[in-house]
Parts: sequence; C-alpha cells; structure tokens
Amino acid sequence: MCGFCLFMRGGGCKENFVNWENCIKDAEENNEDIVEKCFQATSALKICMEAHADYYDPILRAEKRAEEAVAKELEEEKQKEKEKENSEDLEKKTEG
Repeated sequence: MCGFCLFMRGGGCKENFVNWENCIKDAEENNEDIVEKCFQATSALKICMEAHADYYDPILRAEKRAEEAVAKELEEEKQKEKEKENSEDLEKKTEG
C-alpha cells in the first residue's frame, strides 16, 4: 500500500478515505467521470480532513499551495492574453 494511503488511513477519516478510494476505483473501471461520480465522496473526505486538521494538516497545506499556484498561473495566463489583445489592437490602429 502506498505511503499516502497509509497516512490517510491512519487518521480519523479512514472510512471517508476508503469510500473515496472505492469510488475512484469504480469510476475508473467503468470509464465514468471521476469528478462527477465522486463529488460527494470527495466532499465528505475534505470536510472530515478539515475537522481533523491536526492530523491532516500537511495534506491540507499542500492542497492549498497547489490551489494557489493554479490560481496564480491562471491569472498570469489572463494577463498574457490581455497584453496580446492590447498589442494586436495597437497594431491595427497603427496600420489603419
């Protein structure tokens, strides 16, 4: 068993984690949308982990950092698109 799985099963959310794992496995085996199928199991696991933050804090912090990194990356992409549009608009104005 993976180290992450052992850690997750070692805290107060073992049952929620096992339910989530089973949902993921079932969705993969049946070629179903994991996000849609396992939304409730994922939500229940996250709520449980937050309720047991003393144990699951390393995972919760890593998840938060990942979310922040994705948000920053999306913001940078938006800014690049905006700059590109502004540049294209300026080129059209100077050509016309």
